Amino acid sequence: VTLAEEITLAQRYLAIEEVRFGHRLQVQWSLDPRTDAARLPPLLLQPLVENAVKHGVEPSPRGGKLKVMTELRGSRVVVRITNTLPTEKPGAAGSPSQGHGIALANVRARLALLHDVQGAFSAGVQDGLYQVRITLPAPAAPRPAAPAHAPRTPGPRRSSP
Repeated sequence: VTLAEEITLAQRYLAIEEVRFGHRLQVQWSLDPRTDAARLPPLLLQPLVENAVKHGVEPSPRGGKLKVMTELRGSRVVVRITNTLPTEKPGAAGSPSQGHGIALANVRARLALLHDVQGAFSAGVQDGLYQVRITLPAPAAPRPAAPAHAPRTPGPRRSSP
């Protein structure tokens, strides 16, 4: 599927979660339309935004922020999903567990199946935020259409003697 299709699905999911969490969930989108045609496995972003809500926003009484960003960097498309972290420590009384990393491992494996070494995946805490970063090959630039040849116009007809 295309990145644009995956973004649309993630937007629909997060719109539902915004209704559920109200002001506790703040979502920011920074999307580069030049990345729309990049290819990725279906339902790759869904578990990532779901994890961001489940582990970053839901456990915090104040809620949290989630940002989805796409950008074209040379011949690569970079997708970043970042979320704030709850102030409570995982495993503390009343806070959810940290998770098992199954969704992250699944995303990493599926990305490798489609793009092999051309795709990259990383996840972890950076600058106080949890960040997932996916790198994909940029979509091929549309090739210019072949020059249209002028239609041949018949020359003047010669009559036979």
